[in-house]
Amino acid sequence: MLLSFYTLGSMKKYGWLLLSVFLFASCVRISDLSYDGIESVEVVSVGMNQSAVDLFVRASNVSGTNLTVVKAELTLDRDGVRLAQVEVGEKVKLPKRFEGTVRVPVKIRIEGGLFGMASIASVLSNRGVGTTVSGEVVVKAGLAKKRFKIENMDTGRFLRQFGIDTEEIIKGFAL
Repeated sequence: MLLSFYTLGSMKKYGWLLLSVFLFASCVRISDLSYDGIESVEVVSVGMNQSAVDLFVRASNVSGTNLTVVKAELTLDRDGVRLAQVEVGEKVKLPKRFEGTVRVPVKIRIEGGLFGMASIASVLSNRGVGTTVSGEVVVKAGLAKKRFKIENMDTGRFLRQFGIDTEEIIKGFAL
């Protein structure tokens, strides 16, 4: 009985230590992160069902913790009809104490072929009015993972949160 009590006591002691290290390693303040805009957009491939682009984003992470976007899947809808689905194609790392350009590989599926592409161009030129964004983004900071759900957020509001101007996107794609 003494052995099991000792083991339980040790587990509690080391459990708190592990939890403390975990919380300390995952402390990243929003003020430590900065998004400074899209530097450039490179079209990797264009297809009728799916296209791929590389976004080169100016960003900084002055925290002492590496950040990684593990997963990002977003859907653009208008009146409950899916117009496009966007997915980050691989993990995107923002190293600790970093300031510079980060490559974000994005896969885009536009519903409806050429008609769908025209719809997306219309959405961008109207600054996303009448459309919503839904999806999920999973970010890893240190040892912690945080899942962010987005449900039917106005597209214009979604883009403004990241300082994205639709005119900048249109110029990037030369539409």
